[in-house]
Amino acid sequence: MSYPIFPDKHTLQPIVTAEQMLEFRRGQGGLKGLSAPEGVVLCLYNGVMKHFGWKYPSRQVRSFQCDLHLLKRPAGKVAVAGNFGMGAPAVVALSEQLAAWGTKRLVILGLAGALQEELEPGSIVLGERAIRDEGTSYHYLPPAEQVQAGTTLPAAIAGALAARGLPYSGGAVWSTDGAYRETHEEARYYQGKGVQAVDMESAGLFALGQVKGLETASLLVVGQSLVSPRRVTPGGTHPLHERFKQLLKVLVDVLGAA
Repeated sequence: MSYPIFPDKHTLQPIVTAEQMLEFRRGQGGLKGLSAPEGVVLCLYNGVMKHFGWKYPSRQVRSFQCDLHLLKRPAGKVAVAGNFGMGAPAVVALSEQLAAWGTKRLVILGLAGALQEELEPGSIVLGERAIRDEGTSYHYLPPAEQVQAGTTLPAAIAGALAARGLPYSGGAVWSTDGAYRETHEEARYYQGKGVQAVDMESAGLFALGQVKGLETASLLVVGQSLVSPRRVTPGGTHPLHERFKQLLKVLVDVLGAA
């Protein structure tokens, strides 16, 4: 049997929708009196969530299968989500529900593996498009090598990074489900194509964004290099913690100003 059984699955009607799930939760008393944030940071780095509580006054929303904090400033416009798992299925399932609630802008904040030799631990990568080497995006879009992020959110993030004097590398990321099946051959291939880094989630989120009309992007911090034996792991986690705190502030400001 070849996969997928229905190659046009992205055109078919799902059995259960995120909108239906959201209505069920409303019926159970969840989200009462709450309006959806316009933008959400999907944080895949646990250290940020530990830092988050005392740095940003917020209200915790308990109707989603994650830690979702609605920031009090700017009032109700931005939320930060964490502890929802990893990989494109987890990110997209949560993002579907947030979109059904009314959220319009979603950005991933997470770790990545570098594919270009000049990228060191702590380097910043802005995902503007993604190689679709995962499964989730194919449930939303026809087969293709790449999927684009949003049209305005990556540019807004790039402008904010530049204004703060934070150097970054923008471009493509390679999204794969197989965290422990990345190979040297693939890494060298994508390095030669100019792909900046590897993650697990960007392609899935970008595909959802195209289908649902959402603005999406991913802002990634290099944790290790997949191509340079001279820089395999970062020199301690403290610099990474500080970088993530810095970038969370950037994203909160960008989403709050939109």
